[in-house]
Amino acid sequence: MAEFDNIYAEENPFVQAHFDCLSCGGKLWEYAIQGQMVCEDCRAVFPSGEIFDAQT
Repeated sequence: MAEFDNIYAEENPFVQAHFDCLSCGGKLWEYAIQGQMVCEDCRAVFPSGEIFDAQT
């Protein structure tokens, strides 16, 4: 079997986004693979596109 490096196995899939939660104002974390953002305070989940649209 061939060996390869899986960068996703070693890295945290969550990245702190530079956006505020639409519900409580907390900081959002983006889970880009699923196209969602999660608030670190109230745990609300938003589609990433909705957050990007709200910022423009």
